[in-house]
Amino acid sequence: MFKRLLNKIESIYRYRYLSKNKTGAYDFLLKKIYKSTDIDFLENIWKLDYYREILEPQDLEINKLNKVLVLAPHQDDETLGCGGTLLKLKENNCDITIGFLTNGSELSNSIDSKSIRKKEAKSVCNMLNSTMLELKIDNITMSVQNEHFDTLIKWLNKDWDAIFTIWPIDQPPKHRICSYLLGKAINESDYKGNILFYSVHTDLLPNFYVDITDVIDVKQDLLSCYTSQLEVQRYDHLSRGLDAWRSRLLPVSNKLRYIETFMQIPVNAYSDFQQIYEEANTNKLFKANETCINSFNRLKKF
Repeated sequence: MFKRLLNKIESIYRYRYLSKNKTGAYDFLLKKIYKSTDIDFLENIWKLDYYREILEPQDLEINKLNKVLVLAPHQDDETLGCGGTLLKLKENNCDITIGFLTNGSELSNSIDSKSIRKKEAKSVCNMLNSTMLELKIDNITMSVQNEHFDTLIKWLNKDWDAIFTIWPIDQPPKHRICSYLLGKAINESDYKGNILFYSVHTDLLPNFYVDITDVIDVKQDLLSCYTSQLEVQRYDHLSRGLDAWRSRLLPVSNKLRYIETFMQIPVNAYSDFQQIYEEANTNKLFKANETCINSFNRLKKF
């Protein structure tokens, strides 16, 4: 009985500490749950609201960010995942650089699609007063070359206050290739700051958020630049709804609110994700996508 009581007290203390600690999501989950390499389990675990009751995301102090790098697998991921936050950073005169990892090429129109998506991305970068970089990995073959790898390391080797990038468990296989590539590059870079993950298709477990209520309409304007993508799927509609749903993580209120959520980790913790990728069932990890499996196997040799 006494032992059970001690365990209960310890449990309460741990949960309360973690809910207020800015590294709580990393300490509690990344170091424990991620010991499993069952990728299906890892994808589903984030859907459980149980963990959201334990961990309370904190307001990200974006006023302390003066120079940030945002990495996006595709042209529109940056806006879907953290467009509102980028607008808030712009208001604070933050120096924003957005690096697109793939060239936007699509099988249906491999030549024109690249120029179309580049033009759309330029419009977004102009609206954000941001610098645009392109790594130009072929989006059809996902073949990563040595020059891609070397260029990404050069991007990382600058004095960034933070790097925003895709959540490694985001479901699209191409997003996961980009995530793994970044991890490899980080190991070779001099970057020592924090990583802030944003999600596009697969929700993450946040330890930070940014209230974007006052810029939600402008975020929609950013998304409207990606006409080619909105013709396929109304991502603007889905994004607005998701940003609204995420506001349930805030204290109860009857106001209409919108937030973007992030999982922040120290840069050295990225190696945990690399280990998961390397030990997971590759077929499950990349949804049996042969192109991405081949790309992953090549990347492991870098």
